[in-house]
Amino acid sequence: MLNIVIEYYAWIVAIISIYFLVFALTNAFWLWVYSKKPRYFDGEKVSVCVPARNEEKNIEGCVRSLMNQSYKNYEVLVLNDNSEDRTGEILESLAKEFPNKLWVFNGKPLEKGWTGKIFAMNQLIKETSGEFLLFTDADTIHKEDSIAFAMTNMKVHKADMLSGYIKEKMVTFGERITIPLIFMLTGFVLPMFLNRVTSFPFTSVAIGQYIMIKKKVFESVGGYESMKTLISEDVFLARLIKKHGYKTIFTDCKRAAQCRMYTGYTESVNGITKNIFSFLSNNSVVILTAIIGVSLFLLLPFPLFIGSLVFNVLAGGWITTTTVLLGINVLVMFIVWVLVSGSQHLPFWTPFLYPILFGNLVYMASLSYVRTITGKGYVWKGRVVH
Repeated sequence: MLNIVIEYYAWIVAIISIYFLVFALTNAFWLWVYSKKPRYFDGEKVSVCVPARNEEKNIEGCVRSLMNQSYKNYEVLVLNDNSEDRTGEILESLAKEFPNKLWVFNGKPLEKGWTGKIFAMNQLIKETSGEFLLFTDADTIHKEDSIAFAMTNMKVHKADMLSGYIKEKMVTFGERITIPLIFMLTGFVLPMFLNRVTSFPFTSVAIGQYIMIKKKVFESVGGYESMKTLISEDVFLARLIKKHGYKTIFTDCKRAAQCRMYTGYTESVNGITKNIFSFLSNNSVVILTAIIGVSLFLLLPFPLFIGSLVFNVLAGGWITTTTVLLGINVLVMFIVWVLVSGSQHLPFWTPFLYPILFGNLVYMASLSYVRTITGKGYVWKGRVVH
């Protein structure tokens, strides 16, 4: 009886892996075809908004990269969000160096009922004069055509909001077994074509490192006032825009900007963990189902395949159907990660680590759930977020 159950299970995981392969292929094709090279270098004014809290190591590189853009009509606004390091001092010096393009503001103390980044961004937006807003993080470095890339893709696709993956720089082993998990959005979670052909809000996603949106559209959906308590405000914003009937697009933005998102394993885990439960709308049923699903259908097949293969060899060398099916799952999931790694320019050995990546995901999702429902939250940028 147990053998029959395991064989049925092996059939299921083999079919699931093939589904994900088709998924990854279509999404890789989407990102390749629909991400257009920059060709609009002037036009409506763009206001680049950068919140900065305790970013003394990154802020100068970010600002300088934004001072040398090929797009002509733009301004850069940076808010020093009550930093406890040299961020404010560095920004004051940069403001003197670029007096006609860089505008620096000192943030108000965080008000009750707001999360830190959203409160900072809400203050910045009130100071903007552009018709388009480009939201980006203080640890990003922008290529010369970054603004032109965003404007080009907004215009070509007639979009109201744009976001996408920028190039993620990973240095330590801990970063390399954690950060690639963000690319599961297009490898395992969201079919890109659905965003184009349906009006369902859940088909829209965004990455807060790089978002462009029409200012009038942003204001018409309520701006940050409508999401002031959220952690994953980027995803919620994309869904909100879609819900109101506007067009969103998710593109390959590696040619626009790059970022070292986190430094080391602990910071990577904390940074991603704080967003997981929020990304799933703080729904306990959804996150528990996701944890069980990833464990059963993405993580468990690998050790079962190894165990089954060893058992077959010890039993006389006959390879069973169950072993073959589990092997198909392992091989196809490896190919899926090859596609994801290739499209995102990840290290060539990333696919070989995919069982570790899935195990890490289960750990972080579980941690995200427990720390949120127990009220412990996470310490981020010197503040506790829930």
